[in-house]
Amino acid sequence: MNKKNTFAPHAIPKTLSQSIYYHLKDAIINNKLKSNQKINEKEIAQLFEVSTTPVREAVLRLGAEGFVTMNSHREAVVKEISYEELREILQVLSILDSSATCLAVDNLSAETLEELEHLTKEMEKSCHIHSIEKYMTLNLDIHKKIWENIPTRFLQANLHYANDQMLRYNYARFYAFRKSGALERSIKEHKEMLDALKNKDKKRLKNLMAKHWGSLLQPSHFEEGLKEYLNNERKEVKIGENIKTQGNTKGSIT
Repeated sequence: MNKKNTFAPHAIPKTLSQSIYYHLKDAIINNKLKSNQKINEKEIAQLFEVSTTPVREAVLRLGAEGFVTMNSHREAVVKEISYEELREILQVLSILDSSATCLAVDNLSAETLEELEHLTKEMEKSCHIHSIEKYMTLNLDIHKKIWENIPTRFLQANLHYANDQMLRYNYARFYAFRKSGALERSIKEHKEMLDALKNKDKKRLKNLMAKHWGSLLQPSHFEEGLKEYLNNERKEVKIGENIKTQGNTKGSIT
């Protein structure tokens, strides 16, 4: 699998601490830093040619957002992922996104609807296991485009936070999408949601959103694949392994 930086946040860092924060966050999301992997602040400081202060600030922020935790030796490590946590995240997203989409529907311009239709068509073209990364990226783009039109900033912020937590599981979801019919079911639900958005049918939309997220919560669809991934990851990761990086990332995000 090509583990390029597909799901990187589209933010422009303003300080060294923010640059390091996004660099580490991208590495965690893209599975370059794995569960329980130690984050060596001195190594990161040397990589960016800075003191450990901005590194510590970045690590603390990641800890506050649930990406990093402390092990028994009081060392910062990447938080372990679990199927149970993913279910909780999906349950929260189901509730938030169902309400958010219904709030956004009245604010969707004709231009935005055209863009959503284009993204949906592009996603359908990528509805194959060999192009799953592009499919997942387009999927996220569609949801984010809808969220841009939510009139409540607080709800927007919480959706993005919950979504960031789910991004850690995207590579695990690739395993799950190998199951026969999973991708086809997903694109069918997106096409139905697009139709409901165009017709501003809030009742149908709410039911469709609940069904869309609910399908991800069904153990028969995803549990086996997710658990296979998590078991494989635990075998690969050596507890306490130091962060490994590639290339020159001084003052920038790779």
